[in-house]
Amino acid sequence: MRSIVFLFATIILGMGAVHAQSTKLALGAKCGHNALFGTFAAASVEAEHEAKRHFSIQGGAQYSSIGRMAAEVRPQYFHDLSFGRLAGQAILGYTYQSRMNNYIIGIGAQLDIHHIWARLGYYHRTISVGESSICEPFNIYYELGIRCLTKLQRWDLNIIIGNSRLFELERHYQPSFAVEVWWYPNEKWGVQIGANYKPAGMFNISSDYYQMYGNIGVCYKW
Repeated sequence: MRSIVFLFATIILGMGAVHAQSTKLALGAKCGHNALFGTFAAASVEAEHEAKRHFSIQGGAQYSSIGRMAAEVRPQYFHDLSFGRLAGQAILGYTYQSRMNNYIIGIGAQLDIHHIWARLGYYHRTISVGESSICEPFNIYYELGIRCLTKLQRWDLNIIIGNSRLFELERHYQPSFAVEVWWYPNEKWGVQIGANYKPAGMFNISSDYYQMYGNIGVCYKW
């Protein structure tokens, strides 16, 4: 399983090196509490590359102290319109935890308009343990994000709700709520601090939480 994780990361970083001027590499860490596994920490490497001819790709790998490994790739074909950017995307993901392998493949669309972005799509998940497997043939993924500081050049404040965070593709009834703050001291470097909360029931119907964590990261763009 580790070889698959490193293969995903190698593909992403290798593709990002082709057109260096439009590539972002990020290293992140998070610490939180999960209702099932208790306190945990995780480290991740992510890359995003926007190539010529309307193509971009995002992805990376993550390892958690609760024994969860995840790798994900999201290629995207986009077209810029007068009011924003419309894109079609695919999702290829793999996670491993407690002898359980999850394989994910999905397809969807994203609309990006200055202050907001929204994505909607479907994915298929296969869960295997040993020789047994379970298929989830149809799951919906979605995300809505709001940019709150679009007039500031060195600061970003994003409020996000959805079930399709990178490495955290959940079922439609398990959305998470996130706040992310980015600060760019110069054109190449960026620092990110965020918080994420995931309720146990759909849109907080349940009084108990499933997971919460804080995260910090640094990125380099060139």
